[in-house]
Amino acid sequence: MKVDVTKTKYYRYAADVIDGKVVAGELVKLACSRFMSDLRRDDLEFRADIVDRFIQFSRLLKHFKGKSSGQPFVLEPWQQFIAANILGFYWKDGHRRFTNSLIFISRKQGKTALAALFCLWFLIGDGEDGAEVDLAANSLQQSQIAFEFCEHFARQLDPQQRDLKIYRKQINLPLNASKLNVFAADASRLDGFNAHFALIDEMHAAKDTRMYDVLKSSQGQRTNPHLMIISTAGFNIAGPLKRMYDVDVEILQGVKDDDSTFAMLFSLDEGDDWRDERNWGKIAPNLGVTVDRKYLREQVTQATNNPSAEVGILTKNFNQWCQTVETWIPDTYINKVTKTINLDDFNEDSECYVGVDLASVGDMTAVTFMLFKEDDPTPYFTTKYYLPESALVESPNRELYKYWVHTNQLTITAGNCTDYDYITNDIMAMYNRFNLRKIAYDNWNSTSWAIKATELGLPLEPFSQSIGNFNKGTREFERLIREGRCVIDNNEITRWMFRNVSIKVDHNGNQKPNKGAGAEKKIDGIISQITALGKWLETPRFSGSILTL
Repeated sequence: MKVDVTKTKYYRYAADVIDGKVVAGELVKLACSRFMSDLRRDDLEFRADIVDRFIQFSRLLKHFKGKSSGQPFVLEPWQQFIAANILGFYWKDGHRRFTNSLIFISRKQGKTALAALFCLWFLIGDGEDGAEVDLAANSLQQSQIAFEFCEHFARQLDPQQRDLKIYRKQINLPLNASKLNVFAADASRLDGFNAHFALIDEMHAAKDTRMYDVLKSSQGQRTNPHLMIISTAGFNIAGPLKRMYDVDVEILQGVKDDDSTFAMLFSLDEGDDWRDERNWGKIAPNLGVTVDRKYLREQVTQATNNPSAEVGILTKNFNQWCQTVETWIPDTYINKVTKTINLDDFNEDSECYVGVDLASVGDMTAVTFMLFKEDDPTPYFTTKYYLPESALVESPNRELYKYWVHTNQLTITAGNCTDYDYITNDIMAMYNRFNLRKIAYDNWNSTSWAIKATELGLPLEPFSQSIGNFNKGTREFERLIREGRCVIDNNEITRWMFRNVSIKVDHNGNQKPNKGAGAEKKIDGIISQITALGKWLETPRFSGSILTL
């Protein structure tokens, strides 16, 4: 029987979101508008019958946890909307349109049950012989949680296991030689897959894209494959999921074209007060179903009474990307002063001060150029980063470094030590272009480079990295950023390093940036920026404070 799409719950959900009858954030509104537009496209066809079968399939299952235990698994309109997009759209040649999806949603919204439903559908109901469903998570514990739902649902469908054979980490369907596997990203082997459907649960904690890349590449021989990520926000703002999230935002906004990716991003809008109950539906579409307002009210109270708990509550229950509490300057301030700096906007009389933070062997080097436009007291900070090629193999940050090399934000030099000639040549180019006054550097471990640079006529001056010497620049830099009185070049490495900074304070109250625990934490760019600023501040003809000019 032909299904009238306009009478379905998922169509009505999209229409009500667009009309403002359902509380939703701008990104969800864009997803709904995209759906309505896609229904009118001549190159696509929408198979409502498949979506209807999936909805009927869900009703064969029952919840087994919490207050809904024993009740049929009835998909909410927003869940039906997700299924309609992923399963309903096909190209005219018979291939399914969406091969990737990101479902970004806060805790307690029934996401794991929904993920398990998709896993079983692609194992049993999608019509693929020899289907392989791969369920992955960042840790073994998380993958087992998702598999528990698959196992319970499979036992409901086939209590006697006549057709579905259930094992500790696998569910088999011998009738069509299909199987469901479960594994974690930290497994010793991540190969040998041939996924028809792959699901990555809670990818926010992933440090790299290894698991994603392996699963995606394994789908090459499948006709209608799909890879789904379903996750809450996290603390790893420089991680792969945040990068995917940012790309998906641009897809929804029409900045980038990608007909293969579906995104459902339940997020607060800029300027929303997360404590305001009127906004909670934007991040909690199951509000009143699987999560109560009472619970969220308690979370708000807990965050108010215990500020140290706020970041965790914002991230998990209000689905906001957050950095850790110890971070020096919050992203909100950094983002406001971050802009693309065009060197062509400066002339040959523009003053320039340079801060250099030379790396130890095998580490990152940062060089900051602090520029001023004529008759403008605003300092512009642009930073270059250098790394020996050996770090692309040996460093715990190697995946991040490879990404930054690919996006032209990081310069790689041959060998296992940074080639300082690259740095000298870049500084010399700026020296010939602008009124480069001083180059500040820490003379510890810099002797050979400093001698060579001085011989070339560059105006080098030592600048100690002791906490007493760094105190004025550190405090001034923070005030500049918090008051929006500077511009920092739009570089992902710099923003990442800001998130790694904590502040060291001595018994005299002097301050200096200190990197967080872990070898992967780097703050070289922040050190070089403060070095440039500190040298500028001690130059006699200035007042000693940018803010008092």
